[in-house]
Amino acid sequence: MKKKVKGALCLLLTGLLWLTGCGSSFSDEVIARIDGREVMKSEYMVYLYTSTQSFVSAAGSDVWDMDFDGMTGAELVQERAFSTIQSVVAAEQYAEENNISLTEDQKTEAHTMAEEFLSQLTEEELAKMGVDQEQMETLMEESYLYSVVYDTLAKECEVNADEMEQYYQENADALREEYTQITIDTIMVNDEATAKEVSEKAKAGEDFATLFETYDTDTSAKENGGNGQMTLYQNYLNNTFGLSENLTLGEITDPIEVRGSYFILKVESITPPTDEQVKQLAEDAYRQQVQSAYVESRLSEMIAAQEVEKIPEAWENMETFQD
Repeated sequence: MKKKVKGALCLLLTGLLWLTGCGSSFSDEVIARIDGREVMKSEYMVYLYTSTQSFVSAAGSDVWDMDFDGMTGAELVQERAFSTIQSVVAAEQYAEENNISLTEDQKTEAHTMAEEFLSQLTEEELAKMGVDQEQMETLMEESYLYSVVYDTLAKECEVNADEMEQYYQENADALREEYTQITIDTIMVNDEATAKEVSEKAKAGEDFATLFETYDTDTSAKENGGNGQMTLYQNYLNNTFGLSENLTLGEITDPIEVRGSYFILKVESITPPTDEQVKQLAEDAYRQQVQSAYVESRLSEMIAAQEVEKIPEAWENMETFQD
């Protein structure tokens, strides 16, 4: 349950980071009402911030220059921020109608999660949001309640066993590759010339661990007892290091440049998931896909029935989080 909760919270508050609002000149006000429930500017700014972070993370800083079916990136982010609040309100209403509430332990967890993010906002971001710790905890409780309602609605959805089996047959090979685990030894250096030298020595048969001790420049890894080894899923490895083809067992790479540093990789092991694991992955993925579509449909129905009143003057000169 805890993993599902955190996953749902991430959908709502992806990358959520904030501080207390002491000393801010922010002036909070009602900017809208959804079925009579007041939406404060501070609440909207939090969701605008997290929507902005999510969009930039997914599409890069060029997102603001893109066209989304006639909407600018900025307009789409604003629309998503407000629609997220509508989903939260719909979940609150459903919870009230069905006697769903957070336990004290869930509230405590929500507050703890809020505290984990409190110290990471810049002063400028904080000033734009205008939230204090108490408001932050309330928002986290609302998001947690949303996740509980989400799970409740998902349980209403029955998954067809034959369709699930078909999904498994069609996606087994792709899932097996995606979830294959690759254990690699790595050496990180700061310049291309040294990286080429290290790669050549490793390919010539020199001990990789010795080369790591001699050349690796990641002092934090060494101080923490690291040896440069890591285990990653196949797709994540390829994306992280910009690989166009899968590495083979025992392969030593040429230097790979990643954000100004150079890496030499050696493949120590390749571990694909078992057939049983692949089947479970397929069933979980299909179930989540079907249930997600069902829940989104239910929430869309609730949102469509909402009475929304926006306060025009409150939206004038609304700040954004665009760089």
